Amino acid sequence: MALHGHDGLQRTAYRQALSECGPVVRAALLATCLAGLPWQGGTSRANGAPPDASLRASNIFADPEALDPRVPAPQSVLGHEIGDDAARYEPMSRYLHALVEASPRVALNSYGQSHEGRTLFYVTITSEANQARLDAIRSDAAKLADPRKVSDTAEADAILERLPAIAWLAYSIHGDELSSTDAALQVAYELAARHDESTQALLRDVVVHIDPLMNPDGRERYLGQLQHLRGRIPNPDHQAMQHQGLWAAGRGNHYLFDLNRDWVSVSQPETRGRVAQILAWNPHLLVDSHEMGPLETYLFDPPGEPLNPHLAPENLEWRRKFSAEQAEAFDRFAWSYYSRDWYEEWYPGYTNAWANLLDMIGLLYEQAGVNGAAVKQSTGHVLTYREAVEHQFVSTIANLRTLQRHRREILTDYLKARRHAVNEDGAGQTVFIVAPTADPARRAQFLDLMGRHGLEVFTSRSELVAKDLIDVWGKQAESRRFPAGSLVMLSAQPHRRLLHALLDFDPHMTAKFLTEERSDVENRRGSNIYDVTAWNVGMAFGLEACWGFSVNGAELVKLDAAEIPATAASESPGAYGYLFDGASSDVYLALARLLAEGAIVRAAEEPFTVRDSTFAAGTVLLRRHENGPDLDRLVGGVSSGLHGGFVPVESAQVQTGPDLGGNRFHLLVEPRVAIASQRPISSTSFGAIWHLLDTRTELRSSPIHAQQLADLDLRKYNVLLLPDADSEPGLKGLFHDAAIKRLRTWVEDGGTLIAIGDTAAYLAREEVGLTQARRKRDVLDRLEAFEEAGTRERAAQRPNVDAEAIWGGRTEPTAPVAEPPPDPPAHGASVDVAERKSSTETSARQRRDEWERLFAPKGVIAAASLDPRHWLCYGLENRLGVFLSGSTALVSMPPVRAPVRLAPAGEIRLSGLMWPEARARWADTAYATTEPVGYGQVVLFVSEPFFRSTFEAGGRLLLNAVFLGPSLGANPSTPW
Repeated sequence: MALHGHDGLQRTAYRQALSECGPVVRAALLATCLAGLPWQGGTSRANGAPPDASLRASNIFADPEALDPRVPAPQSVLGHEIGDDAARYEPMSRYLHALVEASPRVALNSYGQSHEGRTLFYVTITSEANQARLDAIRSDAAKLADPRKVSDTAEADAILERLPAIAWLAYSIHGDELSSTDAALQVAYELAARHDESTQALLRDVVVHIDPLMNPDGRERYLGQLQHLRGRIPNPDHQAMQHQGLWAAGRGNHYLFDLNRDWVSVSQPETRGRVAQILAWNPHLLVDSHEMGPLETYLFDPPGEPLNPHLAPENLEWRRKFSAEQAEAFDRFAWSYYSRDWYEEWYPGYTNAWANLLDMIGLLYEQAGVNGAAVKQSTGHVLTYREAVEHQFVSTIANLRTLQRHRREILTDYLKARRHAVNEDGAGQTVFIVAPTADPARRAQFLDLMGRHGLEVFTSRSELVAKDLIDVWGKQAESRRFPAGSLVMLSAQPHRRLLHALLDFDPHMTAKFLTEERSDVENRRGSNIYDVTAWNVGMAFGLEACWGFSVNGAELVKLDAAEIPATAASESPGAYGYLFDGASSDVYLALARLLAEGAIVRAAEEPFTVRDSTFAAGTVLLRRHENGPDLDRLVGGVSSGLHGGFVPVESAQVQTGPDLGGNRFHLLVEPRVAIASQRPISSTSFGAIWHLLDTRTELRSSPIHAQQLADLDLRKYNVLLLPDADSEPGLKGLFHDAAIKRLRTWVEDGGTLIAIGDTAAYLAREEVGLTQARRKRDVLDRLEAFEEAGTRERAAQRPNVDAEAIWGGRTEPTAPVAEPPPDPPAHGASVDVAERKSSTETSARQRRDEWERLFAPKGVIAAASLDPRHWLCYGLENRLGVFLSGSTALVSMPPVRAPVRLAPAGEIRLSGLMWPEARARWADTAYATTEPVGYGQVVLFVSEPFFRSTFEAGGRLLLNAVFLGPSLGANPSTPW
């Protein structure tokens, strides 16, 4: 009987033929078909002979006779066989519960809820004996993970002997990558139901945790779209809408976060719950299963360069071993696959990358996706969903078998790595130090994040002295004193590799990779870098932080975020009113709550001092006479959970700065915010902004359809946010004449337009006519004038007054100026010659600019100077590390202001790959601009200031634009 093809009719015919065979024939057929599967030890073919084509396409999954009939098959709950269609969340949940009821090998656990209220599950499958001692297994695993808890070598050896290997199998973190969830259900079924000795041995040696669906909100959204877009006749064209979905599709969660980029910021409930469980179990293998383009084959480990420098050599060796045995399993079916290629592991924010930095063996799968249907590939082969699921299934089983076969060696190497991590000799003495900050909310956020990563943080009870230091700006010092209350993180701790990966200021790629990258970029073959090249958490939080070799003279006390409580509401009312310090990042949450309650709120335009306490620009003022008798109740009602707290004040008089009753405290209007969504807007950029406003600041916002800008009644809003975009051609269609006319009228009437990234770059084109900020590439013939304006603006922010020049009659200017333009042609010289010379110079500049754009930064941290007196920068220091990516450099001159400007070429790069050409091109250009337009204003950010919810300090720039912009930057109407 020839077994070929994977469509439903062939599978049905095959099952019917089997049922009609006698028991002896059926057993022989099943033994032949299952011999090549990775359940079995050893190879499936003798003498390395190629597999029989008739067996290659056989049913990969186990036959019912190999399974315990008391354990329900997936189709009994799903309503279809695995691989015939994509499983929905509710049937999947019912099936997991059914497995627990039917099999003593299975336990079901939850680790939280998604934004839309769906329970996040993982199932634990192991032998009955292991199920009875799971607490002891987890305790043993925790001791290996932190060898400081192991008393001696004998105890360690005993743990290595008795501890099963622990696997965490994670599927479908991107909701529109479907096949691995269905594979997970089949894996769970067969592990629960197979009664052969091979499976029983596997479950004695391994505890398997299966997280079958990491992003249920995204999957349900996407499957709903595909159901809506699917016709009666199946269509294998991968460009058809039934394979594409609508805007945002299902990749992200409810707020459209890419959860596979959330392992640095740990900002989403799905990630937070998952990280907590993984750290509680300390697994030795973690699998992260994905899909990629429909015309691909299958990708798995190992990755190529660049590799994160903190990965252990043993980790990479084990990944090559797992890869070899996974490849062997695929070879048995003559399936295509590859490794390395575009797959690199520099950024630590991916699922498996994060795991590898915790000394687990983190593996990646990438299967060609067919969106629950079938796709005709370039060769004419029709790849079915069943095949995609089978590939994921075989990969998982192969990895579990490798883990089982090498259990003792893997655990031994794991213990070796963890012993190295807690070693206090040599490099183990390095420390990360954070000086006290004026922003208690940001400090609490940093502590919370470190705690979620399982990192140990201490605080000093007294002054400490650190030696051999380097700070976030690259400045070195032999020693420095830090005050009591500083945070200290010792390198010698269990998660040492992760600590350094998240907090080392400037990791370097290898010279070999840089040479290859440079060659590919210069030859216009593109970049080999898959993601951002910088992410340092200390820089992203805007912390005053240093790495040092040692600390002396301080008592260190272990700390966690729970020990930094929010400030309690004031019990004593202020006779004049209340203040909330603008230095605290919670000022925006306070503002949103107050404005929603109808409070009359003011913001300080400069710092001031009351009762020996200094309050930052942007501090909130509530005057009692403006808010009436319910002010105390109002303050008490909005104080919950705030870091910083409301401070009662008895008088309008202050010690220094403007008095509270003067006009330096500006009346704030409530932001009425619209956020553009839908194509060509980037879903992740939109989602980060939406999430920031909706959950972090509790500010109501209206996502609107970007394609309807010319038709919507924008008068409802005083803030319009235009996130980054996915494509420049799409922006051309978005900003047509009618849309631009509507936007300009709205801005002139008092609106605050905030544009980010490529959207900002498009608006900066002269032909658009919304702003006088310009892309550098468009004004090369006038560049000296823009550079001179930038030089003057930077000097004006921190004027250097020379009294002698004023009172002594000197005439030299105190502010630097640019070189004067070249002299006009001499008398009698040809104007045409001068014009040709000017044209030649412009052409040369264009060629150079085009060349420099090849080296555009792919996600670096750049140094920027801030204008401390500009409202966009309230609550921040005079300089900041900002996220920079893309090919756009912005320049400006009055009336445009650049309150955030990138540093000179020699200082601009803080972290990440930024070629010398990029440093020269982006040096001294504008990072953020503001410009009055009529009664309103336009605010541009050249890159996402709050990128991936990681750049907490940069997020304040965006929030200042939203909360303060309508009042301090625009000119709102006043009541009459």
